[in-house]
Order: sequence, then structure tokens, then C-alpha cells
Amino acid sequence: MKDKFILTEYKVTAGLPGKLTLGLISDLHEHDPQEVLALLRQGKPDMIMVAGDTFERHGSDRDTIRTAEEGILEKMLRRILMQADDLFERIFGEHKHETEYAYQFLREAGRIAPVFLSTGNHEWYLLSEDLEVIEESGGRLLNNADCQICINGMTIRIGGLSSDADLEWLNEFCAKDGYKILLCHHPEYYDRYLKGRGIDLILSGHAHGGQIRIWNRGIYAPGQGLFPKYTRGIYDSRLIVTSGSSNTASVPRWGNPCEVVIIRIST
Repeated sequence: MKDKFILTEYKVTAGLPGKLTLGLISDLHEHDPQEVLALLRQGKPDMIMVAGDTFERHGSDRDTIRTAEEGILEKMLRRILMQADDLFERIFGEHKHETEYAYQFLREAGRIAPVFLSTGNHEWYLLSEDLEVIEESGGRLLNNADCQICINGMTIRIGGLSSDADLEWLNEFCAKDGYKILLCHHPEYYDRYLKGRGIDLILSGHAHGGQIRIWNRGIYAPGQGLFPKYTRGIYDSRLIVTSGSSNTASVPRWGNPCEVVIIRIST
């Protein structure tokens, strides 16, 4: 069954001299990017922000990298859900992914607007070919790193906090001057590392909207467990979480379409 896609818009005010439009996606997971690209073109962003898991680069057991330690209950629950997903996969078929889809997304997104990427928990490593395509497409990979750009006459600093978070780099980033945007794949890192820090806008994914949403609340998210706090939406006027641009689980998304987010920043 084909996943449903929506375009979601948020408005954010900032102490900037002009307006800025961001496109946000996360969790493409090497799936067909055509609907994502169509919605990005519709939103006409000045920059495209990719908050992790564009690629599938992880161990054969499907476990993933993370900085924050899981509790015993969370670890057991995640293992149970992975087994349930295996069962759904045998019944409904495996979700296929292709590296060429990730390459296609990067090349075509780079023709829409400048692209900035951080890594996610499914990206333990990147191949030399991945890095070549990112560079050829004009993308900037920010792996516990940041850069300063000038766009629409404004100076913006963009950082990327990886799943394997470098907290020393994060402290340095927070201390820098100017308007700061942080790509951080994990919304659960917000309470642990980011809340109250000197960052103007934080863009996340990873939670896949909670997979199944009831009364506009997600049921489960990795790193947050049952009834997670941060799954989709805007929190504290500065953390924006997208529900993701693909469904990687054999368990269907319910009440929870895939999405592309457009963020319109005004003065």
C-alpha cells in the first residue's frame, strides 16, 4: 500500500532582518523520493534541511547507534517491536530501499535549494560514493560540525548534531554568536542536551510520528518509549519534529502520513 504524504507548514518568528523559508525532511531511508521532491518544490524553500537517516548504513542486526543510554524496559520493548515488525514483514512483504533513491534525492534537491544534512542512527558510516554524491550535489554534511552561510542578505549558522553526539562540539556551537539552527535527528536529545541552550531552532525526525497516532498522539518512538513526548509538531516554539518521509516498518502507519515540513521564519 502506498504511503500518504502531506505538506505541513509552521511559522516561526525570529530576530532576523528578513524572511527565510526552510524545507525539512528526515528519515528518507533510501525510499523513492519523488513525492518528497514534489512537495519541496511546492514549498519553494530557500534551504533544505535533512535531519538524518537519508541512507541505510548500519549493522546486519538492524540495531542502530545512539549516544543516550536506553533503560532496560525501553530496550526490551524495542526488541519486542522489532520481532513484531519481522512478523508483519513475513505477512505483508519487506520494505525495499535502494541507495540510488538517496542519490536521486540529493541530486534533485540540490537543484531546488542548498541542502544541509546531519546523520542519523541508521548512518553508522557513509561510503565514499555517498560522500561524492553529497559533494557533487552541493550538499553540506554536518557531522558534529557547523558552518556559517549568508542567505537573503542574512548570516545564519547551521550545525549538525549526530546520533553519536559530540557534546564538546555542541558546547562550542551553543557559545557562538548569531542565529543558530541545529539539525539533530533525535528529538529525545532535546531534554537531555539541548533544552535551555543557546540555539534558536532545532530540527528533528527519528520518531516517525509515533508510527500509529491516536487523538493526535504517537504510540511509540525509539528512545522515548510508549506515548512519547516529541513525535510530530513544534515544541517550545523552537523544536520542530517531522514525522518523516518514509515508512521503514512493516507495521503500517495509521493516522500518521509521511510529511515534508516547510518552516517560514519571519521577523
